[in-house]
Amino acid sequence: MKTATLNRGKETKYLNEYPLVSEDDIYAHDHLHEGDLFQLLNDKDQYIATAYVGRQHKGIGWVLSYSRDEIVNTQFFERLFDIAKKEREYFYNVEGTNAFRVFNGEGDGVGGLTIDNYNGHYLVQWYSKGIYKFRYNILSALKAIFGYTSIFEKLRFKDANVEGGFVDGDAPEFPIVIEENFTFYNVHLNDGPMTGIFLDQREVRKKLKDQYAQDKNLLNLFSYTGAFSVVAAENAEMTTSVDLANRSRALTESNFGLNSIDPASQYIYVMDTFNFYNYARRHDFFYDTIVIDPPSFARNKKKTFSVLKDYDKLIVGALDILGPEGTLLLCTNNSTFSLKAFKNVVTETLTKEEVDFEIIDVMGLPKDFKTHAHYKPSKYLKAIFVKIQ
Repeated sequence: MKTATLNRGKETKYLNEYPLVSEDDIYAHDHLHEGDLFQLLNDKDQYIATAYVGRQHKGIGWVLSYSRDEIVNTQFFERLFDIAKKEREYFYNVEGTNAFRVFNGEGDGVGGLTIDNYNGHYLVQWYSKGIYKFRYNILSALKAIFGYTSIFEKLRFKDANVEGGFVDGDAPEFPIVIEENFTFYNVHLNDGPMTGIFLDQREVRKKLKDQYAQDKNLLNLFSYTGAFSVVAAENAEMTTSVDLANRSRALTESNFGLNSIDPASQYIYVMDTFNFYNYARRHDFFYDTIVIDPPSFARNKKKTFSVLKDYDKLIVGALDILGPEGTLLLCTNNSTFSLKAFKNVVTETLTKEEVDFEIIDVMGLPKDFKTHAHYKPSKYLKAIFVKIQ
């Protein structure tokens, strides 16, 4: 096995089980190539950890083990998958939900790899060329540990020279229907990078429905397939969904119909969010609850949007069309945007706008999205409910 020597003083964070190996921490790494296993050594050639090369998040790879004698093979992944499955026993048995994450990257011991269960249809996502080199071992382990109807894969790294798609089992016709908290959604596992629903927002959607939708006029921005709108519609007076993508309308209508809600009874706009703000102001539209869940970065023909730079503009625009005693649900999944920094943006923006407000709920990832105690970016999801007085 190859070795890599840490620069003096850099071993402390890895001894504290930090999972992402930084290039800057290693004396030399030209000999390390995607998929290589290597031992991390300190400047006295003492063993620290075993890692693999998989460039991601400005790191050269991820730690897999802290035992020099451990062999990284199919049995290694079987052991981790078995632990992960047992930790999610609740989700395999709960009523009303049949879609959840069964293996969450570094949280479960292998950075760069996630596996989701969509009602028996498993989706493996590979985030680097390096982890993809272990494809045979990982798929063999998955088949041994998880009972499945089908397996699909998505390659989420640049310059992938193969396409993802169907891997094994009985291939379904898409869309398949999954259930989440007794609400139904259409899912596609072989259509681009996304599936039709973000499973990490499951508990946030439930909170919205149970506490912030009853008899409310709800606006859902960056609505994608309308998941927030659909879950709220049962209790809300009215929902409005807004997304720039042309196909968002059909996907949202389909999800409404799946839940026996007439799509014509709800409002759906294919429009840029900031253009909608202007449109709503001109028509005196006001909303009791506004959901803002933007992508980290977006570009259209006229402008670009960055969560880190432009989130305050989203908040300011929403205030103009928020009714009395209204609620903002502010979300971001940007791992570089810490909860502290995000709360500061929210607080500073609202203070500058001279409105009275109260942060009443702060939520993160659900339990199936297991995080790593020593790697803050693994807690990437932030959802803040703000009451505007």
